[in-house]
This record gives sequence, structure tokens and C-alpha cells, in this order.
Amino acid sequence: MWNDQSISDCLIRALGEQQLPPGTRLPEHQLAGLFGVSRETVRRVLLRLGEKKYVELRRNAGARVYAPEPPDVADIFHARRTVEAETARLACTRAVPADVLSLRETLAQEHAALAAGDAPRAIRLSGEFHLSVARVGGNTLLTAFLAELIVQSSLALALYGRSAPDTCREQDHAGLLRALERGDEEGVVPLMDAHLRGIEARLGPRPARQRKVDLGAALGLSPLAAD
Repeated sequence: MWNDQSISDCLIRALGEQQLPPGTRLPEHQLAGLFGVSRETVRRVLLRLGEKKYVELRRNAGARVYAPEPPDVADIFHARRTVEAETARLACTRAVPADVLSLRETLAQEHAALAAGDAPRAIRLSGEFHLSVARVGGNTLLTAFLAELIVQSSLALALYGRSAPDTCREQDHAGLLRALERGDEEGVVPLMDAHLRGIEARLGPRPARQRKVDLGAALGLSPLAAD
């Protein structure tokens, strides 16, 4: 049984995995049929996603996946560099062996997904690695803000990435993990900054051509009767 939260989680996951590219139309009636809920329920969810800048709501034109303009992309990555410099530094002061072990497992899963050619899973695990570092740091507000920035930056990568889909570089995460394990507060900050600047540098100046998407396939759903 789908509710507002589970629908929101499903859509956010698809956005973060680049299964729903920027500009994709999100018709209320179609989503209602896929989730088996009322259009009012879908409308509430889309309004909340619009507040997070995951979705653009246009009068008389419905909802579409957020397509950031170049200045927005610059702001997103500036915000990530600022937030993640602090979350990584905090993580160095608080990490215990169990945290390092958990991060190493996430990294191993990311590598396995890449090797298997499972791009959506690799993209999700890449973001999860960054979020896990923030969680170790212990600042819940910064972690919540970072979760939003990760989805927004994934949309930017889907729109402007020179090769799609795009993920973080494996060796960058491994280097960050080693710094975290050493408790290297001074060293982890420039590593994170260089890592995020490297991701941003892989973006092109103009949007890439976006593929057509089947909403049901992107969300892993088949049509159901709406309430």
C-alpha cells in the first residue's frame, strides 16, 4: 500500500539513480495509475518534491523533473564542497572501526556494481558513500542538506555529463576512506574538495540529449487502478 512517504522515496530513488532524467514529464494521472493512489496524493508528493527542487511545477503544464541551469549547477557543487568539507572533517574526529568497515563495504558494493555494469546501483551507492561519511560526522542538519544536494547534483550529471550515466571515481573514494581511517582532519578536506571539483569538471557546457523514459519502467512499477 503506497502512501505519501513511500511514493516520495520511490521517486527520489529514481531521480538519484538517474532513471528519471531532467525534463521528464511527471503526469499526475499516470503516476496515480502506477502507484494505485488518487491524483490528490500524487499532487501532494510532487509539491513536496518541488520544494526540494527535485521537480519543477509549471502552471498549466504539469510537473517535470528539475533541469538545473548552469548557474544552478555551480551553486549546487559550491554548496556540496562547503558542506562536505565539514562533514568529512567531522567524520575524521568521530569514526570508529565499525564505521570504517561499513564504508569499506559500501565502497566494495559500488565497485561490484560498476564491474557488473549496473549503473543505477553504482550511482546510488556512490551517493550513499558520501551520505555515510556525513552520518559518521554526526551533524544531522548537514547530513539532511547533503542528501538533497546529492540528488540535485545527480540530476546535473544526468543533464550535463559528457558520458551518461556518471559516477564518482573509484580511487577518489578509496583515498577518502584511507584519510578517514587515519583520522586525518587536515588531509581529508582538500581530498574531498578535489574530488567534488573533479566531478564538476566532467560536466559539459550544454545539456546532453535526453532519452525518452517509460515512467513505469523507470520506477519499477506496472499500472494499477487509482483510488
